[in-house]
Amino acid sequence: MSHMTHYCELTIIPDPDIAPYFIWRKLFNQIHIALAELKSKHGIESIGVSFPDYHYDKKGKSSKLGLKLRVFAPSQQDLETLNLDDWLSRLTDYVHIKAVKEVPKDKVTSPVSVHRYRFKPVEVQAQTLAKKLSITYEEAMITVVKRKPEMPLPFIQMHSQTNDSDYRLQVLQRSCSEPKSGLFNVYGMNGMRNSVTVPHW
Repeated sequence: MSHMTHYCELTIIPDPDIAPYFIWRKLFNQIHIALAELKSKHGIESIGVSFPDYHYDKKGKSSKLGLKLRVFAPSQQDLETLNLDDWLSRLTDYVHIKAVKEVPKDKVTSPVSVHRYRFKPVEVQAQTLAKKLSITYEEAMITVVKRKPEMPLPFIQMHSQTNDSDYRLQVLQRSCSEPKSGLFNVYGMNGMRNSVTVPHW
């Protein structure tokens, strides 16, 4: 049984003049700021997101986020406190926001965990390993190149208000056998070391 009882579904409205990735940027930057404020003002870290139409292709050619985003919470009150309608008021021409609903238990399939994927460049990995094992950079590189390469995941181009720079928010979403409760970061996701889940259908 999932700990998530309520959700809000957002859909990017297709527009021939505006690419979806541009709207994802605007939309998710607002959600990130909203979740950060929810944490700092109310201490709420229980809100998680998922991408119902997410697709990952190992070759990277067809990896996509899709056009839908679901925002989950363990109570209706948490979503009302988040108040997405207010945060996304400037995007109503581009994003359709549905009312908060109960999770349809009869439709839910396996839970999913959504992660902010971060990959250290090979050069950085080699420098770290060389220092850790007191070996040369070249020796470390021999080991590092055998590790798993970076995954070609779909991403959202984000903008950091802190240092006024752009960065990629790479998204890894995967099915899980069992639901797991816990806290999320201010992207509504897991890091790479934890696997708190949200419902999927």
